[in-house]
Amino acid sequence: MRNILILAALLSTQSTPAQERFVSHDFDAFYDWFHQQSQVAQLYEDQSELFTFSNTKVYSGPCRNSEVEAQLPIAYGVKNIAYTDDYYLPEDEINGYGDIWYHVRGKDPQGRSFTGYIWGGEIAKGWRSVNLDGQGEAEFIMLGISSQERKAPQDINAELRIVRRGQLIYQKTIPGLCIFEDCASSPLLRAFETPQGFTIIEASTMTVGCWAGIEKSFFYWDGANLQRVYHAEYTTHQEFANQAFVFNTRSSAQLCHYSHEDENYNPVWECKEIPVDNSRASVAMENTKAGIAR
Repeated sequence: MRNILILAALLSTQSTPAQERFVSHDFDAFYDWFHQQSQVAQLYEDQSELFTFSNTKVYSGPCRNSEVEAQLPIAYGVKNIAYTDDYYLPEDEINGYGDIWYHVRGKDPQGRSFTGYIWGGEIAKGWRSVNLDGQGEAEFIMLGISSQERKAPQDINAELRIVRRGQLIYQKTIPGLCIFEDCASSPLLRAFETPQGFTIIEASTMTVGCWAGIEKSFFYWDGANLQRVYHAEYTTHQEFANQAFVFNTRSSAQLCHYSHEDENYNPVWECKEIPVDNSRASVAMENTKAGIAR
């Protein structure tokens, strides 16, 4: 099912904004919830704020051979200049990924005004400010197209990046998550605190059309790394990763793993307290039982 969805998306021509694509009536409720949570609309709305996914160049035209109008750092805000309904969206394939050129305006770090184009792989598809450690200032988390070159049709990756004070401090590949424009999917990035007290970052997609595909990946920040603790295609119930993890508090440690999804489309985690000295051994045992794939 997953391969059919990707193939159908990549072979079709899409010129309609993602938020307007058809969805099966079987998924109406989830579709509404998904787009209330996501930032898809901002990727297409006029004057919405978008953010650079890396250190990037702004070009005078939708082409890398055009003159460079500005150079911007990672996580830098620009204003979207939306295309009209009858305007053909300029698209380009770079590093094997097909995405549109965003028409943007703004001021560079030196205060100089610019108007130009940024290729979609250099624009975040989702962004959130999250205080991961619960202390000090919040980090800026972004979801975007992987920086790895795509050499084969099945070689599809997304990426999570964490920025602190304008500096990239961490990046994590999400294998198989299709978020570039040719996928015809809607991306979602969100972060939320669980009842147990730890933060989960979700990077997901919803693909709509003749088939509906719902793919969700969840990550736990352990203070130094993002752990992909669950990843699955929900319409086919196919799991790609299911990894137990240890949540440490000042007085105890808990071994947690994904249980199920509740009626509000939120993941439910089952946790049990374990002796701190046995935390690593318990994780290894649980992960062996899970038979982690991909």
